[in-house]
Amino acid sequence: MSKVIKSKLLIVHPGREPVPQGMVVVDKGRVVGVGAEVDVPPNVEVVDCSAYTVMPALIDSHVHITINNRFHLPLSAHFDLDATTAVLRGAMNLRSDLDTGVTTMRTLGDRPGVEKAFQGAIDRGEAVGPRLKVCVRALRPRHGTAPFLCFPADGEEELRLKIRENFSRGADWTKLFITNVRRGDAFEDYIRGDLTDVAAYSKREIDAAIAVSHDLGLPVAAHAIGGPAMRWAMEAGIDSIEHANLLTEEDVALFVKSGAYLSDPNLQLFFDDEVGFASFDTWAWDWWRERVERARELTAKYLPEAVRAGVKVCLGTDSTHATLWREAKELVGLGVSEVDALKAVTTNTAEMLGMADCVGHLGVGMFADAIALDGNPLEDIACLRQVEMVMKEGEVIADVLSGASDIFSD
Repeated sequence: MSKVIKSKLLIVHPGREPVPQGMVVVDKGRVVGVGAEVDVPPNVEVVDCSAYTVMPALIDSHVHITINNRFHLPLSAHFDLDATTAVLRGAMNLRSDLDTGVTTMRTLGDRPGVEKAFQGAIDRGEAVGPRLKVCVRALRPRHGTAPFLCFPADGEEELRLKIRENFSRGADWTKLFITNVRRGDAFEDYIRGDLTDVAAYSKREIDAAIAVSHDLGLPVAAHAIGGPAMRWAMEAGIDSIEHANLLTEEDVALFVKSGAYLSDPNLQLFFDDEVGFASFDTWAWDWWRERVERARELTAKYLPEAVRAGVKVCLGTDSTHATLWREAKELVGLGVSEVDALKAVTTNTAEMLGMADCVGHLGVGMFADAIALDGNPLEDIACLRQVEMVMKEGEVIADVLSGASDIFSD
């Protein structure tokens, strides 16, 4: 049966004027009419959101399925869990993401087989969650960071081999860890290697990985905090840089020149003391706090400059699920407009994922992915937290967190 969504205010696209009392007509999971005056079929099912703002559903640019900072575990400790517990948590993480209005997301590193298994289960209707774009296996050099999260690949030939293997296993993206190294196996060794601009891969390795990925039709994302490796990647045509928290004025210019997307700047970790770095036990380490504060200062200075210069920023929740509204709130808090913040959770990420023809805005022929909010995010971005209705491909999602622990509700 066809549906019509009625709204108090309809945001068809963040860059366009909203439509008072706008409607969206849905048939077979797609939008067939949108605006103030639309042809409504007879016997249509009404989705009454006439007290709310209706807008495109959200897109999360960067997540790890089985990790969730809400459990207050060190990042590496999530991978000490048995596989069954990890997968059960992953299933609930994805359900919580969907419950907060995220209907599409990109996953960038996890346990072997997890990403592809969840992607298939969701596509077949056997699991509840956003549709996924996956990397299958994130890759790092053996001396690189986050050994628990990704798989080793040293040198140009091994990188080419692992990327081809990922492609054969159904990867949608290549994910590389191109900055940060570690000297030891303890959690503190991992932390001491984090938030630096130390190159992990050489320029030749980065060039080779991007070239073979693009030959296979795979876009490439790179964990890169800053420094020369991040610049090498942009010069080589990387598709997205993840984090970039040691951004400089030179880097902003290179983002503009290269056209790379800046994804997942992890704003809540740096700027939200309730859930970010300041709430972690590691905040007691003076050297770590100083490092965070330096990255915070550079992000606050240059990320808004990047947006003003035309760099397309895409927001992600990374390892804190169901909190995309917090990322958008912190972006606005840095002086970025509400319009640009909404683009960073809709249209920008849709373009980055190569899905601008089906998600990111509400137009005829698009997937009927929509949310209803109590409030107007163009006036108060924090109302992205107040999700009253989620629709994915024409189906209203109801009570996906029914019976779940409060740990999954923000």
